[in-house]
Amino acid sequence: METSTMKAIPRFPPVRVFCGCAGEMKSVGTADEAWKTLLDDWPLDEGDCFLFALLICMDVRRGERAPEEARRAFIAAAAEAGVPVLS
Repeated sequence: METSTMKAIPRFPPVRVFCGCAGEMKSVGTADEAWKTLLDDWPLDEGDCFLFALLICMDVRRGERAPEEARRAFIAAAAEAGVPVLS
């Protein structure tokens, strides 16, 4: 694989969340990780902040928004769901 043609994954300062379903602390530092955590480990699959965070993550993946926006949306979704956050 040629690294010069590989696209860098946009990162943001990691957010650590306690995933009650998995019973572990998880570190999230990319829109992809936030997306996967919301879909796989989240206690709720509804709510305005939850849905907004998924949309923002998709926009970041397409290069339409900054990674920091995904971070803020993910933290808001955590607050909405009562998921403890350490950042």
